[in-house]
Amino acid sequence: MKLNIYLITDDKFFKDRDLLETIEQALAGGVTAVQYRFKEKSTKEMYEELLKLRELTRRYGADLVVNDRVDLALAVGADGVHIGKEDLPPEAVRKIVGDKMYIGYSCSSLEDVKRAQELPVDYIGFGSVFHTTTKKNYTYAGLDALREAVRISKKPIVCIGGIMPYRVPEVLKAGCRNVATVSGILGFSDVRKATEEFVRAYKETLRMLMLMGKA
Repeated sequence: MKLNIYLITDDKFFKDRDLLETIEQALAGGVTAVQYRFKEKSTKEMYEELLKLRELTRRYGADLVVNDRVDLALAVGADGVHIGKEDLPPEAVRKIVGDKMYIGYSCSSLEDVKRAQELPVDYIGFGSVFHTTTKKNYTYAGLDALREAVRISKKPIVCIGGIMPYRVPEVLKAGCRNVATVSGILGFSDVRKATEEFVRAYKETLRMLMLMGKA
């Protein structure tokens, strides 16, 4: 799993943008994983876009994760599938995908994280760490909860929710090493530059933590 710099797509950021060109700019800037998450497209359109994204992410050595749609993830040979509490249960997803791909699972509380330790999932998406404008209905968790989630989880934590480049140091200092964002990259006109700033903040903070013996 290549989850360090994890970009998640969202319909509202692609009204006037070409999907492949935008994602390629993010990949060129250093994104290590792309989660394909759209709610307003047809299944056929998503499948056709995912086939092209699969080729693109392979070219850049990045992972492709599909949100919710296990069928599409399998059809295009994605690296992973991400599900939430309202989706197909993790046990059922594991039966379908076997060991062909990894499974991510969304958690919004420490109780969720504890329960997820017994589920057949490979990583946990935890948040919202900060307040966000990307989702209308979300649960605010905060940095203290993130710190505790990292401590109690045996599975890798991917933090999400309002994480802009300037907030990357905060989540890394909280112990999280996998950072997901939507607007922190897609919210800027120059996607490659925004990604590079995100990656720079990540690497510089990690270097500092290593020097302090806290990495």
